Amino acid sequence: MASVSASCPQVHELAPDVEAVIRSIHSNKTKAVVYVTGGAVQASCISWLLAVPGASATVLEAAVPYARSSLISTLGKEPEQYCSSATAAAMAEAAYRRAADLSSFGDSIVGLGATCSLSTVGAKRGDHRAFLAVHGGSAAGSRCLAMTLAKGARTRVGEDDLVSRMLIKEAAAAAASAGCSTAAAQSAFVVHSYDVVNDIRQAANDPVQQLLRGEIRCVEFCGSEVVVDAPRHGRVYLPGSFNPLHQAALRAANGDVGVGSLEGAFELTVQNADKGLLSAEDIHKRVAQFVALGLPVVVTRAPLFTNKADLLPGSRFVVGYDTAARLVLPKYYGNSYTQMLLDFARLRQNGCSFIVAGRKDAASGRFMSLANVEVPPELADLFTNSLPEEAFRLDISSTELRLKAQLK
Repeated sequence: MASVSASCPQVHELAPDVEAVIRSIHSNKTKAVVYVTGGAVQASCISWLLAVPGASATVLEAAVPYARSSLISTLGKEPEQYCSSATAAAMAEAAYRRAADLSSFGDSIVGLGATCSLSTVGAKRGDHRAFLAVHGGSAAGSRCLAMTLAKGARTRVGEDDLVSRMLIKEAAAAAASAGCSTAAAQSAFVVHSYDVVNDIRQAANDPVQQLLRGEIRCVEFCGSEVVVDAPRHGRVYLPGSFNPLHQAALRAANGDVGVGSLEGAFELTVQNADKGLLSAEDIHKRVAQFVALGLPVVVTRAPLFTNKADLLPGSRFVVGYDTAARLVLPKYYGNSYTQMLLDFARLRQNGCSFIVAGRKDAASGRFMSLANVEVPPELADLFTNSLPEEAFRLDISSTELRLKAQLK
């Protein structure tokens, strides 16, 4: 990211109406990442946000991908145009995904993106344009403002000021800040009739249906918060079918699922190698169990652990003793020991590993743990037994619970 050398204005230098809106943003619990480029708006908007006390409660990261190479790195690809609504939207989506990575499960997050081509020294041939985008937030979905400013109507400073104010306004609206609805706050954002502003909105669809159609990779539920297609890396995940949510999983939840400093969540895949896709009704029913308890669950299309590692790099997966035992059997890899090692190499490359939870063996009645699994020496570094027996046991599965329910 290109760095910006600009002195942040003191709060008293801000227009009172702008300051009021920023204070309302900071009083909201929404976390934001801001990516802006292509004009002094980058200095104004970011410095305004940081100058008002309380910024640390809102701003997770603010960056200026000013060089082309920096913007390409931010987006993960080269945009067709560097100043366009599509690029602003892509910046906002990238900011949203970054916000997910920097925040905690259950946080409300929003990504802001802006790209501008404003007044320059001498006459400018093209239009004076700015594209401002918001992704996520209280209204969900996304929104993009395409602004064409009348030439000669303002100085460069005036154009920067207007665009910065508009981005602040969009941030406030996304965070559902009460202050943005007051008359005083609205007066800060006057767009004249000789300017052209197009408001492009994309309503949020049912994320579960999007997941089933393969349009997104995952959707996260935690209480009332829903985070779409923004996988959080470096967490602890407890995969399962959760049909129903069993007591062992709830005990893990009471221990915050996570291990050490790593935050934890449950993971439910909609795709099973043998049974195909779950129905939307089934998914909503299983997710409802977690929502009712305020527990985080990430729904994915990642049936295999290699898929999970690709989606959630740097993470650790909690598995039962029996699952761990199967994971190191070549027969599940086409009877190929080499293929098994290659699959585990993929997990290692993604920085992933397993935490093994013990359970009672149905046949012998003995408590079995990682110590009872014959892990090949080449894979020993990928398995740990971090969960003591008294803290977490997987003695019963969702399948066994369903069978018991049917016998009643």
